[in-house]
Amino acid sequence: MKKAAIPTVLALSVAFGGQLPTVPTFGTNVSTVHAEGVSKQDVVKAFLQSKVEENVLKSGAVGDQFKIVSEQTDSATGTYHVRTVEQYKGIPIYGSGQTVALDANNNVFASFGKVTQKLARSIIPTEASISEEDAVAIAKEGVETQIGAVKNYDGIESELIIYPHEGEYYLTYLVKASTSIPAPGYFHYFVDATSGEVINSFNTVHGVDPTTLSPVTARGLDVHGKMQSFPVGKDLATGTSYLYGASIASNNAVPIATFDAKRMDETAFILGSALLGFTGWEVTTNSASNFFANPAAVSAHFNSDKVNRYYQSTHKRNSLDNNGMPLINTVHIGVKWNNAAWNGKQMLYGDGDGIQYSSLSGGLDVAGHEMTHGVIEHTANLIYENESGAINESLADILGNFAQMQTTGVTEWDLGEEITTPNIPGDGGLRSIIDPASKKVSTKYMPSGHYPDTYQDRYQGTLDNGGVHINSGINNKTAYLITQGGTNNGITIKGIGRTKAEKIYYRALTLYLTPTSGFKDMREAAIQAARDLHPDRNGVPSAETKAVMDAYTSVGVN
Repeated sequence: MKKAAIPTVLALSVAFGGQLPTVPTFGTNVSTVHAEGVSKQDVVKAFLQSKVEENVLKSGAVGDQFKIVSEQTDSATGTYHVRTVEQYKGIPIYGSGQTVALDANNNVFASFGKVTQKLARSIIPTEASISEEDAVAIAKEGVETQIGAVKNYDGIESELIIYPHEGEYYLTYLVKASTSIPAPGYFHYFVDATSGEVINSFNTVHGVDPTTLSPVTARGLDVHGKMQSFPVGKDLATGTSYLYGASIASNNAVPIATFDAKRMDETAFILGSALLGFTGWEVTTNSASNFFANPAAVSAHFNSDKVNRYYQSTHKRNSLDNNGMPLINTVHIGVKWNNAAWNGKQMLYGDGDGIQYSSLSGGLDVAGHEMTHGVIEHTANLIYENESGAINESLADILGNFAQMQTTGVTEWDLGEEITTPNIPGDGGLRSIIDPASKKVSTKYMPSGHYPDTYQDRYQGTLDNGGVHINSGINNKTAYLITQGGTNNGITIKGIGRTKAEKIYYRALTLYLTPTSGFKDMREAAIQAARDLHPDRNGVPSAETKAVMDAYTSVGVN
């Protein structure tokens, strides 16, 4: 085992919708009065406060209910975009979130997200009776009750929040625990800060000092037997090469590291301190030609480089968090584990059982899917349940597939086709974007035995976190129609092509969607993104905006 040091990366909060009465604020062409000397931040807060029907505060200035958490200027359109969260006496409210866009004259032209009513008149506890350490211990006990003893956690973060749940507001510690052994997980525990009770919990799964290494190009066979070339780091003194490298595009470098869990369920596997401050097993070679003989690791390393290059070149995004965070892969998780996951810290890949799946690191669109979950976590932070969870899964499918298309130059609309049922060639993969209903699903979800492809036919039960995978096909189908066009349910859509469609979806995700966005919010966000990039002329929607409108209408999202 080797050690190295690179700064720790952070995870984000996920969110549920508020329980007090809320009103939607999404829309277009809304405006505020421009006042000299008023900052953009003040305009945003005043606009959001105007959406509070009972606009009387107990104390504090107008807009104190809202806290700006990120802001950016879009140089291409000259617009200013912010994300906000709601707070009560300075404590953030879990699940709250709004996006607001201003033009060059400080006029609000778009706003998405719900605003909580009567918050200022609410009585919510704000003093904790238990310590943060106690809350973490309670969450650990819950995690280990589910998956067994965890000798080492990949990461644990905690935060004091106000949590809306079943009509009540609770002061809680949100504890997020990332694990890979004995089972991969990204656990969220809401521990009542006044009593220690667990209010709710769920699982969203979704060495050497690199600064002393010399960058070299390595080679190795991937899981499909294809020779690949990829960046690694070499210790010239010892002749040892490590699966550390940099994904470089547009003169920007993002660190990549790939590790091996060695399939040992009982052995504590933690990532090497090179990236997260922990020790682990590097993937190395002493080959003079820098040849790596670990196909799963080669595939993970190569694919994460390609997906990152897609985000850098197409969307000008600096890694998953847009701030250069290292990309971390771990392969050979568990024994015959039929899954891949994003656990808030890294991408995890199982080897598959050889029947349903081969090594999951071999799917470029699988890597794109998991890495996009990381992008989602650092932007809209879509809650992983019900409609927002289905949009989360769908955007991971859509953008992950677009990344594969750009990398390979091949237009295809199946997901996981390279790693699904290895003994059945041409089976079409796990899910279909072009025709979601062509894929079978258990009748315990859908009486038809097939994935739904219209909003009216969506799954509305509690399994699968409220249908996050089952219902993702509705938005996937829409993305296909926007891109390629076609006639669906009697409505003809004129496709606009991948290069336009991918920018519309990325813009909708990063600028407009909020944690609780559902299908109708997705439609409105995509329309606004299309309008931004392809403005109306003489009051008539552009061809791109009309394609978005028609496609969503055709799947029943009106």
